[in-house]
Amino acid sequence: MSDKSDRTKKQVSSHRQGRLKKKHDNRMVHGLIRKVAYEMAAVYYEQSAHDNAFYHHYPSQTFFCDYEWRRFIKHAKEKLLDILGNPHTPEAYKQDIYHAILLDAALPYSVQEAQMRPH
Repeated sequence: MSDKSDRTKKQVSSHRQGRLKKKHDNRMVHGLIRKVAYEMAAVYYEQSAHDNAFYHHYPSQTFFCDYEWRRFIKHAKEKLLDILGNPHTPEAYKQDIYHAILLDAALPYSVQEAQMRPH
């Protein structure tokens, strides 16, 4: 039992030493886009977590989302743009989405969150 928990602790530790451990990560993304990307990561986890190897690498959905949500930024922006183009979307939602995309695009390129590529 303790062998498994030690292994999990080492795995979590190795993840934490990656990009999450950076003290001064100044990249930015609008809050709405981050929220959509995080939720997309959660859905991806639910669909992909089907074997022990995946669970070994990502012990929980929260851990996966905290670590990998940045990989879904581009998809989140695309989905928000699709929602903007949907005639059934309420105007209030469209205004919020448009405002979020506009503010995100106005960030200087040097601080924008870049779409990360898989290893």
